[in-house]
Amino acid sequence: MILTSCEDYLNVNSPSTFDKDYIFTSESEIATAVNGMYVPMVSGKGWVGNLAQKMLFNTDVEFTTVTTSSNLKESAFEPSAGDISSYGSIWTGMYDGVNRTNDVIEGIEQSPLFEAADKTKPSRLMHYYGEAKVLRAMYYLELVRNWGDVPYRRKPAGNKDELFIGATDRDIILTDMINDLIEVEPVMWYAEESDRGVEAASREFCQGLIARMALYRGGWTLRPDYSNPAAIGSMQRNDDWQKYYEIAEKYAGKVINEGKHSLNRSFRQVWVDECSWIVPVNDDNIFDVPAKVGGSGELGYSWGTYIVSQKNSEGQNASNAPHGYSSGGSKLALTYMLSFDNKDLHRDLTCEMFRYENSGMTNIVQKPIAALTVYCGKWNRLFMATPLGSTSNKGTGINYTYMRYADVLLMYAEAANENHNGPTPQAKEALKKVRNRAFAAEDQPEMVDTYVDKLTSKEDFFDAIVKERAWEFGGEKHRRYDLARWNLYGKTLYNLYFDWITLGKVARTKQYENTTTAFEEPTYDERFESYPAVAYYKMVDAVNPAAVCVSQTIDWYKEGGKNSYDEAFESYPSKAPTGYTLINICNQYCTQVKNTSNPRQWVPAPAVLFSFYGYINESNAATVNPETDPVRYLVPIPPDALSSHQGLLKNYYGY
Repeated sequence: MILTSCEDYLNVNSPSTFDKDYIFTSESEIATAVNGMYVPMVSGKGWVGNLAQKMLFNTDVEFTTVTTSSNLKESAFEPSAGDISSYGSIWTGMYDGVNRTNDVIEGIEQSPLFEAADKTKPSRLMHYYGEAKVLRAMYYLELVRNWGDVPYRRKPAGNKDELFIGATDRDIILTDMINDLIEVEPVMWYAEESDRGVEAASREFCQGLIARMALYRGGWTLRPDYSNPAAIGSMQRNDDWQKYYEIAEKYAGKVINEGKHSLNRSFRQVWVDECSWIVPVNDDNIFDVPAKVGGSGELGYSWGTYIVSQKNSEGQNASNAPHGYSSGGSKLALTYMLSFDNKDLHRDLTCEMFRYENSGMTNIVQKPIAALTVYCGKWNRLFMATPLGSTSNKGTGINYTYMRYADVLLMYAEAANENHNGPTPQAKEALKKVRNRAFAAEDQPEMVDTYVDKLTSKEDFFDAIVKERAWEFGGEKHRRYDLARWNLYGKTLYNLYFDWITLGKVARTKQYENTTTAFEEPTYDERFESYPAVAYYKMVDAVNPAAVCVSQTIDWYKEGGKNSYDEAFESYPSKAPTGYTLINICNQYCTQVKNTSNPRQWVPAPAVLFSFYGYINESNAATVNPETDPVRYLVPIPPDALSSHQGLLKNYYGY
């Protein structure tokens, strides 16, 4: 087990110490400069800070409700002033990373150590050189997949004016980065050979990053209308796309075939360890962006199990849990939780229909939530082996899992299916490895072997990959980028908008069919017959709680082998079963019109009408064509960048 912190990354010389004219004379100097390349990603501008909070456009997985046109924000595809300010911070952080890596790459190339090195096999020096190129590729990938075409420099700027350049086509940037990584991959060390494990770039991460970048390079992307910056643009894919799918299959295949990683831990244990700062070098984690306890980390605060705070005796925000509190601000869609098979072990770890609240002076209790969103339990403060204190909040030190072995397996399966016009035996085996961990041993013959073996066509296997990536990576912020490169973003939002309205009607029909005031517009749709309209719960004493401070948990009412919160009953009684309390579930997609009682009248919930406002809403729903109307998933270039580049940069996509 490797338990490292990012202290070494944060306590380094400033980038000016190693400028473009500096000649490295020792590996220790290079090591210090290499550590400095990580600073932007572990700072408040990087993956554990602003990047954990922002770029949260709504999908069928990650989802934030927006209920009026006055609180529109990026989740509804209408970025606010606050969003754009955060984009500026992220933009600055990513280019800080680019500049640091450019300095290190050129510094190594000019070093006599590099001139004398054997450039055909791994060594400490060559690993540092590869590490610099891998991190540069990471920074550029984040820029490209959020902004599209961006300024591109491969060399340190000689003066201030050289920093201010126009945008370069994203395909050029991605192609260069992929070629760079293919060149350095053979001379890098594996994580098991490094004293920094998977909290630093390794050979297998380089291979996996090649695959990820190749799938983006070979996928669809939103292109601007250069003749009309006010237009959103169009989704396009280059003619050479299959070349990059072949690269993705090859390099994801390398990670698999070289056998350095596995899925031996349970899915739950992966996240228990992550929240306890335990990062093995040979299991699911391939690269973790390291975080620092007390730093700017958002994981376990805005992302994760919601633990409500209140003022303590000293007037400080705190919880009764010694683990501290969180905001639970980032959420998942309710229908995402309901899309899981009831036997899938991912579900109850990933999706939580409850929060924790204080009870008395020393305990916390679970409380159910009635909303169109659920919390993501992967980052759960109660998993912490060493609690950080009742007033602790941000800065948990929980890493961001940038790449996992499960991701590599699914990238490989996707690429192989595309390249061979259907799933190969190896592609099926990769999918089975991921699903094996999702089900108990007694369920694997049906839910893994039979399920995968039935996927014989290219289309069916691809659809299975689309679903599996959702179930595997909920909350990890892959979905927006996946939907875009598959050209499925528009179709997904369009279907969600109309399906949620129908689901609300189906749920209301079920809820009131046994009452004297039945639903005014009875609606039946077999797709949603199993979705629960309402649920029933009571509080019970905790048994084997996640932490000793949890005194009560939720007991969901069950009937006929069905759990009321995740599956519809044949019919619903007019009132809750004795001892239980009713809580709304899918009936929330429709809301009752005020002052209507017999018959009741219903309209789509505001969260349906406004949560995709910048793409589809009540006023344009009849005219949106998901086949031709793209989702504006790219963000505007920040104002400071536009002004400092002296007119060489320009916003498109209607910004």
